Amino acid sequence: MMEKQQISGYIMAGVGIVMILISALGFFLKWELKSPSFGIIGLVLVIIGTWTARESSSN
Repeated sequence: MMEKQQISGYIMAGVGIVMILISALGFFLKWELKSPSFGIIGLVLVIIGTWTARESSSN
């Protein structure tokens, strides 16, 4: 069974991917949501979430 820390890492990475996709769609579809910080925060969430999930699975 997966640990809570590993599950939270996967959730963080998933939210980050969704944020990156929304940012990319906003750029391509000319939506008003074109904030580069939204994509950067998404990228940071993906990195931290993936790192958290890997660290908890190796222990």
